[in-house]
Amino acid sequence: MAETVTALRSLMSSHSPPLHALIVPSEDYHQSEYVSARDKRRAFVSGFTGSAGLALITMNEALLWTDARYFLQAAQQLSDEWKLMRMGEDSSVDIWMTDNLPKDAAIGADTWCVSVDTAQKWERAFAKKQQKLVRTTRNLVDEVWKNRPPAETNPVTVHPLQFAGRSVADKLKELRKNLVQGKARAMIVTALDEVAWLYNVRGSDVSYCPVVHAFAIVTIDSAFFYVDKQKLSPETNYYMEENGIMVRNYGDVSSDVVLLASNQLISSSSTKGFEENPKIDVGNATNRGNSSSHAVEFVNDLIWVDPGACCFALYSKLSVDKVLLQQSPLALPKALKNHVEIEGLKKAHIRDGAAVVQYLVWLDKQMQELYGASGYFMEAESTKEKKQLGTRRLTEVSVSDKLEEFRASKEHFRGLSFRTTSSVGSNAAIIHYKPEAETCAELDPDCIYLFDSGAQYLDGTTDITRTVHFGKPTPHEKSSNTAVLKGHISLGNARFPNGINGHALDALARIPLWKYGLDYKHGTGHGIGSYLNVHEGPHQISLRPSARDLPLQVSMAVTDEPGYYEDGNFGIRIENVLIVKECNTKFNFGDKGYLSFEHITWAPYQRKLIDVSVLVPEEVEWLNEYHAKCREILAPYLNTSEMEWLKKATEPIAA
Repeated sequence: MAETVTALRSLMSSHSPPLHALIVPSEDYHQSEYVSARDKRRAFVSGFTGSAGLALITMNEALLWTDARYFLQAAQQLSDEWKLMRMGEDSSVDIWMTDNLPKDAAIGADTWCVSVDTAQKWERAFAKKQQKLVRTTRNLVDEVWKNRPPAETNPVTVHPLQFAGRSVADKLKELRKNLVQGKARAMIVTALDEVAWLYNVRGSDVSYCPVVHAFAIVTIDSAFFYVDKQKLSPETNYYMEENGIMVRNYGDVSSDVVLLASNQLISSSSTKGFEENPKIDVGNATNRGNSSSHAVEFVNDLIWVDPGACCFALYSKLSVDKVLLQQSPLALPKALKNHVEIEGLKKAHIRDGAAVVQYLVWLDKQMQELYGASGYFMEAESTKEKKQLGTRRLTEVSVSDKLEEFRASKEHFRGLSFRTTSSVGSNAAIIHYKPEAETCAELDPDCIYLFDSGAQYLDGTTDITRTVHFGKPTPHEKSSNTAVLKGHISLGNARFPNGINGHALDALARIPLWKYGLDYKHGTGHGIGSYLNVHEGPHQISLRPSARDLPLQVSMAVTDEPGYYEDGNFGIRIENVLIVKECNTKFNFGDKGYLSFEHITWAPYQRKLIDVSVLVPEEVEWLNEYHAKCREILAPYLNTSEMEWLKKATEPIAA
């Protein structure tokens, strides 16, 4: 890492103008949370592999900002030359640069990897000391990255209507209606999952995320798809043509945005695309009448750009007064699952739940046979010493591989939805811990084991966390787990009026922990895709101010995952996926209508980690009902011995 930083400083010195600092973000050209191997520039320069963070290199210092989920991991991975900056505790990166870099400092960044929102925030901060954000003509990290992974050339596949539930024509029609309402004539679609959702395509350019590196531009009468054409089969090309989508090379998006800005971007497919959407109310738009493309001219002539998803490099090619900077009109429709997607998610979670139960049955047996553990049900310390070195061992990696095997046997499986968090003891206190085969821990019957995992199926994306103990948990571990479970139940059973957002609900999951002076440093719930990204917005359940931006709405999918983490000791998290649905209440104050959640994740909560004495009757009743449903729903997917295990794991709890 030291050689890399030294090489970057040399390039910073020779840059025109010379740079006082270089910003290395985590994001790719699409502002993705998870990026491909060749786009992990921040990880390459710093050694920190978490999904969120930003590196800043000056001539004398190297600093890494990340959020609370990764404090422990970053502290372990960063070398001595790097300083960890804890978001929410230390100065933010823009304030630090303003306070610590000289007046008139030139601060470099590849603005293809910086969102409009972020760049504008930095520029406002820099203006206080006449500092300047410099758009580097090339990515300096790429210049020093020897053996940088090659670009992915994986095929683009069509996502069938039987799983998507909505046609491309229908989605384009809705988008164009939103453009008209926003007085815009076009939109630049940059988020990878939005491009995939809009055109009903999937790919494998980013590990665990079924997306393809691509941009889209949609006008009132045209649609463009910017992608490496090598990735398209003749059948996929025909599909694009049939849907009125013009395929362009990935790199052409830059020049085409310039053409779009001057209203000169014309598609040979535009006539067909427009005629397939004849019912669009163009409102205050007027037909130019001078082109077979049926181009439409607007009074305000705006181009819609999502400031959180569009890179500053593309935005800079537009006239500022002709841009509508607003959240993507695709974000909410993607989050509001249609009937087909909801049914698919439910079916995927049933198969996934069966895989998790099969895994627990297998792991329970292995822990007893290899380690003398009392097992999943009995509460006692191990009865014999671990087998001697050289005999078969269970490690965090080997058991997570086994879990993947169980999932891979299920219908429509396409891979994992994220890299499994398989963590023993103190490793479970690292919120997004990812074990490595060379350094991972061996399973220990006397320690908590937390696994957070999920899969991609053609009909849905899954995400589940369970925390278990195969020996005798301490009273503190049991008390902490019970508080987490009570919060999990409280949120999952919430009833709330239409218009309530995730910020208002977040405390429901924390109150049982707050009672003991405990808490956790991550959000409580995130949206989840339909065979798309495991983390999906725009809604969330969190104490972050951004959770106030959008109320929860019927047919949204969201996780319920409170936790507690004790550094150097253990970690606990419990997670199910929920669907927002309408609910009947005795009254309907304000005629707002009320909502509730439906659990679609099915796997037992470990009885011996629960202190039943602190559960109220309603919580016991809910647990027993949930476990009864687990038995009923998963039975068709389990063999006799697996079902016997599940029956024992879900025996009713006496109030």
